[in-house]
Amino acid sequence: MENSRKILLGVNFDSAKIGCRQNIETVEPPDNYIRDSFKIFAENDLNCVRIPFYWESFEKDPSGFMHELEIISSEADKNDITCIYDNHQWKCSSFLGEGIGFPNSIMSIIFKSNYFKDKSSCSPSQSDLEKFWNLWWDRKIIDKENKDGWELQLEFLNIIISKLNFKKSTYGFEILNEPQVFQSSEFKKVSKYHTFIMENLGKQTDKPFFFSYVFSNSLRAINFPWMQSKIRPITKIKNKIIFDIHPYPPYYIVLYYYKLISILMKSSLIFAGEFNSGVKGNVTINSKQHRQYIRNFLNFSISGATFWWWSYKLDNNHPAFNLTKTLENKIYPNSNFEILVKSIRNKTQKNR
Repeated sequence: MENSRKILLGVNFDSAKIGCRQNIETVEPPDNYIRDSFKIFAENDLNCVRIPFYWESFEKDPSGFMHELEIISSEADKNDITCIYDNHQWKCSSFLGEGIGFPNSIMSIIFKSNYFKDKSSCSPSQSDLEKFWNLWWDRKIIDKENKDGWELQLEFLNIIISKLNFKKSTYGFEILNEPQVFQSSEFKKVSKYHTFIMENLGKQTDKPFFFSYVFSNSLRAINFPWMQSKIRPITKIKNKIIFDIHPYPPYYIVLYYYKLISILMKSSLIFAGEFNSGVKGNVTINSKQHRQYIRNFLNFSISGATFWWWSYKLDNNHPAFNLTKTLENKIYPNSNFEILVKSIRNKTQKNR
């Protein structure tokens, strides 16, 4: 087992400017939200924070986005917190509905410019998602300058790396959160995408790269372990490569599944970038579950795990996702967070 003192354990961190939707209004955070949050993390012995950021947030407010990244990384440096910066998408883009991720400039190439006005409070349709991802993997999203989506995203990620690469707290960069496939042939296309992005980003950083488990959204692309294993980069990448998994929840059988994939990939490094007790509505979590999950990560020698999630916006549909409370416009941890911290402390101390 990897020495438990070195295991990275913490939370995913939600912020305003790096997490705002282009087509939906953003809720403002409490006063001193970033500073107070990182102080809380340090005081409670969390050593890792995964930072989801969004391409559409950058396009909406580039200066605000970069300024907030500076504040986050500086607070992480000050509090000795390791950060993994995650190029995140969820349900593709706010252009298609309630999701977030890909910017209007990309989405408007495929869909009519005012498409989101009819969809802003709904989940994207299956047909819209399939249309986008099929074009994305085939590199058929081309702008007026004849650049395709992969090249445009690479330019964006280069900006992020230039900003964060030499920060003491920066551990690594995640290429793209939870990409989707709709056909079995697309698993290999994901591999080509990972290879293209990592080879090019590797020219300006030696930090590790994380690549996310791919979500199948069709019976034409069943997530058998041998299919999922095809998403690893084709050629040898000089940077350390880490497989990012999202067990909801991290039961033994679930972690065995991911472990099998990593064996087929010939990779020993696994990081649980997201975990919780489930994703269904009204899901809750208790101290027994917290203890079980941390114990499972240690037993499987997972290199790290970050709980979903620390946010100033409460998720009324998923009580287990909430770690905070806001009082008089200040952020504070709630009982879920306190139980998580206690579980981490107990399990890591016992395994030293």
